Amino acid sequence: MLHRSICKLILALVLAYAVLANAGESELAADTTAHAAAGAKNSATSPAADTAKTDSAKADSVPETITQEHIFNIVGLVLPHNSLRNSKTLHNWPFFAVAVPGWVSTIRFRKDLNKVLALKGFATYDLGFNGIGLRLDASIEFIHLLELGVQANTGTALNYGETATFMGVYEPERRDYRQDIFFTEFAYGIRYHATLTIPLLAFLPKSKWTKIIIKGTADYTYSGYTGAEDGEVWKAGSENLVNGFKYKCGGTLIYILPFKRVNMAMLAFSVSGFKHTYDFDDAYRDYNPGFKTVNITPMASIKINDNWNGMLMAIVSRDRVFENRRYPTTEELLQKQVGSEWDLRSVMFIASRKF
Repeated sequence: MLHRSICKLILALVLAYAVLANAGESELAADTTAHAAAGAKNSATSPAADTAKTDSAKADSVPETITQEHIFNIVGLVLPHNSLRNSKTLHNWPFFAVAVPGWVSTIRFRKDLNKVLALKGFATYDLGFNGIGLRLDASIEFIHLLELGVQANTGTALNYGETATFMGVYEPERRDYRQDIFFTEFAYGIRYHATLTIPLLAFLPKSKWTKIIIKGTADYTYSGYTGAEDGEVWKAGSENLVNGFKYKCGGTLIYILPFKRVNMAMLAFSVSGFKHTYDFDDAYRDYNPGFKTVNITPMASIKINDNWNGMLMAIVSRDRVFENRRYPTTEELLQKQVGSEWDLRSVMFIASRKF
C-alpha cells in the first residue's frame, strides 16, 4: 500500500507541474501582450517616456521560458540472429524486424538566475506500444557546462500474452514471469544525474569540420515496483530490475557535420550495473547480478525532410555468456554465467515529427 501511495504522489506532482507550467505560459504570454500594448500607446504620445519605460522593463525583466513540444515517433527495430537464438518461435530466423509508433509530450521550463546559474525542468508523458510513462525532472546548470539534477518517474506497461512480457514479477519456481495487468501495478523511481559538457570546438581551429562536443554523464537510480517484494526480479518495460539502486556512467562524442541530410554523428559509451548484489534473492546467484554491462552505440542524425527527422543507431554490447548456450528465453535469469562476449544486439531507426 505504501508503494501505491508513493506512485500516486509522483503522478500528482507530475500533473500539477504540467498544469502550473501551462498556467505560467499563459500568464507570460498575457504579460508580453500587455507590455507591447502599453509600449505602443506611449510611443504615440511621448518618445522620451517610451525610451525610459523600455530601459526600465529591460532592467526588471527576468529571463524565463516555458515551452511545449509534442513528438510522434516511428521506431524501427532489427534484431540479428544472436538476439533470437533462444526465442521459442524465432530461433531459426536470420533476423527479425518490427516497427511501432510512439508519442512523447514535454513541457520545459528554464529560468536564468544570472550569467552563471540557470534552473531547468521538464515534465514528460510518453506513450508507446509497451506502455506509458511519466517523468518530472529538475536541475541546475552552471555556465552551460555542468548540470546536476534529480528526476522522479513512474509508469505501467502492457503484456502481449506468450509473445512478449513487458510487466510482471519473475517466479523462479515456474521459470517464467507472472504477467501483471496494465494499470494494476506501477514501476517508480528516483534518478540523480550529472552531465558535463566539453565544447572542443571552442579550442580547435575554427572550421566546418572541427565542431566537436564531448558530454560525460553519470546516473544513480533507485527503482521499485508496487507488485514486487525485495529480492524479486521484475519488469516494467524491457529491462529486468529489482527494488534497489543501479548506476550508469559514460560519455558521448558529438561531431556536427556540414552535410544537409546527415548533420550529426555520435558515438556513445556507457557502463551500467546494480549497486548491491544482495538486492537479488539467492536463486539468482549464478546469474551474477553484479555483472557490469558495457554498451557502445554509434549514431547518425538524419534530416529526412522539412517535417521529419531520423536517428540511426546500432547497439553493440558486452554481455553475459552462460554455461548453457541454448535455453528457453524465460529461463535466462536462472542460468550460470561463465564469461562475457561482445555482440551486435540491435539496429534501430527512429523517425520523428515535432508538433
